[in-house]
Amino acid sequence: MQKILQSLENTSIKQLHLWIVLIGMLIASQVQYIQHGWINPDSVLYLEAAKLFSNGDWKAGFEVFNWPFYSLCITLVNKITQLGVHVSAQILNVIFFGMATFAFITIIQLAGGKQKQIIAAALIWLSAPYMIGGVLEMLMRDEGFWAFYLLSIVFFIRFYQQQRLKDALLWQLAMMFASLFRIEAILYLALLPLVLLFNPHQSLSSKLKLVFKAYSVQLALTLLIVCALFTYPEFSTKMLGRLNEIFTSNLLSEFTALFREKSAIMSQSVLGEYLEEFAIPGLMLTFIYVIIIKVVFATGLITMGLAVLGIKHRHILLEQKSAQILMATTYIALLSMALIITKVFVLSGRYVLALSFILMVFASFFFAHLLFKQHVNTKTKWLVRLLILFMLACSVKNILPKQQGYNYMQDAVAWIQVTNNNNKPVFYDQARMRYYADEPFKGTFGGHLEHLNTSIADKTIFNYHYLLIESSNKNNVTKNLIKNALPEYTLINQFNDAKAKKSVLIYQKK
Repeated sequence: MQKILQSLENTSIKQLHLWIVLIGMLIASQVQYIQHGWINPDSVLYLEAAKLFSNGDWKAGFEVFNWPFYSLCITLVNKITQLGVHVSAQILNVIFFGMATFAFITIIQLAGGKQKQIIAAALIWLSAPYMIGGVLEMLMRDEGFWAFYLLSIVFFIRFYQQQRLKDALLWQLAMMFASLFRIEAILYLALLPLVLLFNPHQSLSSKLKLVFKAYSVQLALTLLIVCALFTYPEFSTKMLGRLNEIFTSNLLSEFTALFREKSAIMSQSVLGEYLEEFAIPGLMLTFIYVIIIKVVFATGLITMGLAVLGIKHRHILLEQKSAQILMATTYIALLSMALIITKVFVLSGRYVLALSFILMVFASFFFAHLLFKQHVNTKTKWLVRLLILFMLACSVKNILPKQQGYNYMQDAVAWIQVTNNNNKPVFYDQARMRYYADEPFKGTFGGHLEHLNTSIADKTIFNYHYLLIESSNKNNVTKNLIKNALPEYTLINQFNDAKAKKSVLIYQKK
C-alpha cells in the first residue's frame, strides 16, 4: 500500500487530476447502470417535463415543473444524442459528476494542496457512501447543482487570491447556473462576497472595490429587473418562476409561517400552560439536533471526524484565503439548512451535501497529514491503513449490483404488461409506475394512497380491470382498505422490495 501511495505521489498533478475525474465518471456510469432504469419519485417531474420539451410542447412542460432548467438540459442532450430522455439524463448525470469531481480537486489545489492532498481527497470523494451510494444514483437536479456550486467556489477563491474581474464574473455566473438547479444557491450569491470585507490586509476602499466586482453581475441583473417592472406594466416577478419567492414583500412571514403554527401546537397540545414559553426554544434545539445528525449522516462519521480536525488545524494545513472562503461557505450552508427546515420542516440529506463538500475539503488536508506523515507510531499506521481499507470498501460497495427486489416496482409493471394480453385498463397509484409503464403523465398524485382514495370516492376505480397499488408491509392498511372498499377485486400477485418493507400489490377484477 505504501509503494502505491509513493508511486501516486510521484505522478504529476495534472495527470492525477485527469485520472481522478475519469475514475469519477466511470463510477458515475456504473452507478447509473446498476439502477436498471430505477428513478426517484421526484425524477418523474423532470423526465416528464423533458419529454414534453423534446416534443415541442413547451407550455405543458413548464406546467409540469416551474423551475425547468434541469429538464431543458436533458432535452438538449436528447436532441443531440437522440438516445431518449432517460438515457440523456443518465449521460448528464455522468457529465455533472465529472465536473463536480474536477471542481473539488481544483479547490484542493487552490487551498494549497499538492499530490498528497489530492490523493487523500480522491479517497474521500470517490468513497463517499451517501453522495455516491445514495444520491448520485438518482436522476436529480442535485448533480447539476453540485457541479456549478463547486465551480463557483473555485472561481471565487481564484478571485480572492488574484483579484481578476474575469473570476469575479465567472463565480457569479457559475452560482447563477447552480441556482437554476436548486434555488437555495441564491443565498451564496447574496452572502459569500461579504467575506471580502474581513481581509485585515486591505484598506476599506480596496475591500469595497472587490465586493462591487463580486456583486457586479447580480447588481446589473437586479437593475434590469427593476427597470423592466417600471417600463413594462405587463412584466411581473411571477414570470421569473421560483425567483418570485424572493421578491415577495412577505418573505420573512412566509418563511416562518409553518414554524409559528407548529410552535403554537407544541405550546398548547404538548407543553401546556406551565411550559408553553419553551415551545420556540424547544423547536430550535430540535432543529439544531436534526441538522447535526443530518450533517454527520451525509458526510460520513469518519470524514466528519477528519473534517473537524482539519478545521481545527486549518491555519497550518490550508492556504489562508481559501480557508477563509471555505469557512464562510460553511456558515452560509448552515444558514441555508436552518432556513429550509424552518420553512418546510423537512431536511433531506441531499440539502446537506453543499456543506459536506466543504467538510470533505478540510478532511482531505488532515487525512493527507496522517497519510504521508513521516514519523508515526504503530497505532497511527494501523489506523491509517484501516481508514484506507474502509474507504476502498465503501467505493466497491457503491458500485456493486443492487439486491434482488431493488427494482420491485418495475418488475410489477413488467409482469402486468406481459399478463395483460388484452390490454385491459390498468390503474397505477404511483406516478413512477405510470412512468415505467410509459403511460401519459397525470401528476404526482400527492401522498401515499391519495390517488387510490380519490379514485374510490369518485368511483373511477371501477373503470380498471387491474390495480397496481404500492403498499408498506409495516401494516395492513392498504390491504384492508381494498378489502373493505373494493370487494370486487382480488389479489393476484405481489412484488416486494429487497427488505420486504415495501411492495406492489396487483389486484384483478373478479
